[in-house]
Amino acid sequence: MLYLWNLFHNLAFPLQTYVFRSKIHEVDNSDSRRSGDSKPDSSVPRQEEIYIDSFPTKEQYQAPKNPIVLCHGLSGFDKIILIPSIFHLTKMIRKSLQANNEEHFIEDENESTDSAFLEIDYWIGVKEKLEKKGCTVIIPNVPSFGSIEERAVTLHAILEKETQKLRETASKKEIYNDDDNNSDRRLLDEEPIKLNLIAHSMGGLDCRFLISNIHEKTYRVLSLTTVATPHHGSEVADYVVNLIEDLKKITPGSSKPKLFPSSIYELTTNYLKFFNKNTLDDPKVSYFSYGACFQPRWYNAFYMTWKVIYNLSGGKANDGMVTVDSSKWGHYRGCLTNTDHLDLINWKNKLQKDLSKSFLSKTAQRTIRPEIDILNFYLYIADDLAKRGF
Repeated sequence: MLYLWNLFHNLAFPLQTYVFRSKIHEVDNSDSRRSGDSKPDSSVPRQEEIYIDSFPTKEQYQAPKNPIVLCHGLSGFDKIILIPSIFHLTKMIRKSLQANNEEHFIEDENESTDSAFLEIDYWIGVKEKLEKKGCTVIIPNVPSFGSIEERAVTLHAILEKETQKLRETASKKEIYNDDDNNSDRRLLDEEPIKLNLIAHSMGGLDCRFLISNIHEKTYRVLSLTTVATPHHGSEVADYVVNLIEDLKKITPGSSKPKLFPSSIYELTTNYLKFFNKNTLDDPKVSYFSYGACFQPRWYNAFYMTWKVIYNLSGGKANDGMVTVDSSKWGHYRGCLTNTDHLDLINWKNKLQKDLSKSFLSKTAQRTIRPEIDILNFYLYIADDLAKRGF
């Protein structure tokens, strides 16, 4: 989703007067004409919403007895690309043109690459925090800009490989956190390793596809917890796709190949209606979800995308990329307040720590605290899974 954020900024600013004002204000005007008065402010959770403003540290956390898999979103990999380099952008366009408009848009892991202008680890500190509490954690890397199906197929292949590796090299007590499995013996080949998937953003769609549409598995998914996944699409994707279509109309020539990954189109609200009809939940899997929202200041990186969503959705609460309503799937567990799309993977903690070391005195550093401790958030998810027997 962060690539989508960057793409939005690259496309929207040159065309702000041409498209942004007309389309965004069109929503505002139509709403005011219908109601005859000002709209209620729904940018914060409604009273009936479950909202969460803190995750206090607890004395003890339980670890789920089954391994956890952390599944990244769009633009994610070992690192999350915040600002692509020229190499990344030209490589994406070249691969799209070579694909001749096909749906495949997979990056070759073995291909020589350079670094992006700005990239950071995706799950900052999350794996380490969970492992300290006794969790077995797997972090797969799927194609950063692949389609949902491509990413899901890759995720499946990685899980097959990783669970087979665990079966061959680890004992039951090393895999599971359960007194009943306090054994040094290896798992039998016919024993599927059970997994708890935790997915951020688009990663949740990959997981849903894997669970519902890939049937031959030697592992078993017990639960899926999605965090700010656009289950019903993102208005930012709608906006970017509309911009691309507008550009195509004024581009000369009859051949107009896709210049961007199919994943961008698959995050639109229209496509997700189709996806949801054809990707039914597995009754044997437990589904949980969290959303997030915040009120941005003008200098926030998500200020413009937040505004786009706010207007195009009729004023819905959002995290700068996904509305709270779109993030709901299965057992909805709540909305993290004052939290944007990147905060959910601990980006704020990392940035504040690095900046404070460089520019702030030690006294000033102690005054900077994230509103929600995101690492504790993931400990709470793990603890909740453990209490439910996963």
